[in-house]
Amino acid sequence: MGRFIVIYGSNNLGKSKQLDLLEQEYQGMGVPYTRIKYPIYDSPTGEIINRVLRPDENGNKPELSEEEFQAIYAENRRQFEPTLLCLLESGDVIAEDYVGTGLAWGITKGVNRGYLDEINAGLLKPDVEIMLDGYRFGGGIERRHRHEDVEKGVWERSREVHLELANELGWEIVNANDSPEKVHERIVGVLAGV
Repeated sequence: MGRFIVIYGSNNLGKSKQLDLLEQEYQGMGVPYTRIKYPIYDSPTGEIINRVLRPDENGNKPELSEEEFQAIYAENRRQFEPTLLCLLESGDVIAEDYVGTGLAWGITKGVNRGYLDEINAGLLKPDVEIMLDGYRFGGGIERRHRHEDVEKGVWERSREVHLELANELGWEIVNANDSPEKVHERIVGVLAGV
């Protein structure tokens, strides 16, 4: 059984870049792995999530309360879990975002923590959780994306909540503002120690 490794952090901190580098590491070692990114968009719940995160050019999107939106996210993770378990039979799974992301954004948007814990109860716990922390990179901001095209105060609140969760839940914290190669070295160091 492989390890389930998750990279967290507020948007625009280089998570995708770090997963690219981690993939290269796995390929270089010849170690089996699968890379995934939550939410899983090619599922019924994923299509709804995508429409909420990325309204059309007229701003049209499904109208959901924050609680309803987080419940759909949790269901998306639940729907994918049988596939995740199968993937882990073949090697490590490296993931961008997971339950911790839902907790962080849910809390940032005012959802009760107890409710968030309840809707995510029973989902597979990752073996390793790493949080990238630092100042936001401006280059990759996706226009009209709910979590990227936000006011600075909302993003900063998300960062604070991610840090609080990292400290509470024991996620390894890695400084995202070093060079991508240095950040990668630190992530590899965390994985070697687990």
